[in-house]
Amino acid sequence: MKNLKYIYIGLVSAALFTTASCQLTEDLDDYKPPYALEAETAINSESAAELALTGAYATFRQKSSGGAFPIFYLVPDIMSGYSNNGSSSNGPEPLGWATNNPIASGGNDTGRIYGGLYDLINRTNWLIEKVTVLDEKVFTTPGRKAEILAEAKILRALGHFYLLRTFGQFYDVNSEYGILIRTAPVKNSDISPRNTVAETYTAIIADLDEGIANAPDLRSKKYTNKTFAKGLKARVLLYKGDYANAAALCQDIIANAGSNFKLEPTYGAIFDQHDSEAIFTSSEILFGTAGASDAGLGIGNYYSGFSANISQVYKTAIAGNITVGSQTITYDNARTSIFITNSQYGGYYTTKYTSYFTTGTNELFYHMRIAEVYLILAEASARANNAVTPEALSAINTIRTRAGAVTTGGNGFETYPNTISLAQFLTAVRYEKLAELYAEGGESWFDLIRYDYADGFGSGFKVSDVKASATNSDKFILPIPTESIDAGNHVIKQNPSY
Repeated sequence: MKNLKYIYIGLVSAALFTTASCQLTEDLDDYKPPYALEAETAINSESAAELALTGAYATFRQKSSGGAFPIFYLVPDIMSGYSNNGSSSNGPEPLGWATNNPIASGGNDTGRIYGGLYDLINRTNWLIEKVTVLDEKVFTTPGRKAEILAEAKILRALGHFYLLRTFGQFYDVNSEYGILIRTAPVKNSDISPRNTVAETYTAIIADLDEGIANAPDLRSKKYTNKTFAKGLKARVLLYKGDYANAAALCQDIIANAGSNFKLEPTYGAIFDQHDSEAIFTSSEILFGTAGASDAGLGIGNYYSGFSANISQVYKTAIAGNITVGSQTITYDNARTSIFITNSQYGGYYTTKYTSYFTTGTNELFYHMRIAEVYLILAEASARANNAVTPEALSAINTIRTRAGAVTTGGNGFETYPNTISLAQFLTAVRYEKLAELYAEGGESWFDLIRYDYADGFGSGFKVSDVKASATNSDKFILPIPTESIDAGNHVIKQNPSY
């Protein structure tokens, strides 16, 4: 096997994995890719380590319409039916998402998602391997070596988690269908079988624990930090079904994260700041991806306006209500105002992420914000105790109050009373997350899967209650691209039903 002996260290504008057509016939031993440095010597100083770390963060950035991540962000909302295909292609791949029957072969975007996430992981692995062996004397900033390693491991954990919930049976800790965990850089074409779901969770949590121990308290909301590591771990534990520890971690964040990580006073303020650099310092954000000013199309605009429109299913769901005793409580009243009608895209779309960079470079796509921590606490505490605990009720009502709900006399938009049953409460949490976090990474779709699995995939709540075509639980996750399986000599096992 030829060794892959180059490491790609790039700013956002650097071209990665590109070659001139005339170079394709050169012997691999003689060919040096552009925008590449020798892997063994590239990371030899603090500044080189920082540049490599920037290259890892750059994986998330939108490079016009060619990046993996804008597509990655919108697929879950299309799968759930809360978004439709908008102005995107009506070819076999997006139609497969829309009908909950994704295609396994010939899916260009699925391949970009799968490859893009492993690209992120591989960049972090090169960084971790090379920085680990550097002498502490190389770093002029005290403690920065440990911080760089911790930031990289948080990014690696995020990449593995995104892969697991997209391509693995994340909802079943006993499933064999996890993902291939990579903790070393790719140096040849050898490939291993995919790990189990349990093994995948173990690897993700180990990386997050190092992030919690050693990451910076806060450099900028554009970068990972201790609090984001805690929040992501809480989300991972929720997905895993470790509810008690998820709830405890959320309580720790809320009590101890400090003024840099707290709810904004109003819901709209989170998104109104997109015309200002204040978005990069918002207390609401745990970690976000900054847009690239030289991109032809911003991350958010591609996600929210260009390729996915809000469907009637979403608007109907948010307009619904729940009856507790003699009281009828509307799920939402104010947060839907963030969505507007725009004739350019033929209907509703979200203003959460829209920028052509005509007014600057201020764009941040949220990987997680503090409101989700409250909502994880609400669900995890209730599930852990099989009851609506005071902590759970307080958490969900904090989010409702911030959205404008009142205790009484709110014409239906009121806080939830302590007489709410456990079943009603869990339903309420799901709708609160839909109202609060819609179009922010697809949590609404993964909530539907988790709730369905908790009820036995068919014995209680079903994803098909929301979207009639979503009847095959095997296809709640995407297929591993057939092209990747073929290239790896079928060592990687395909997901069932594909």
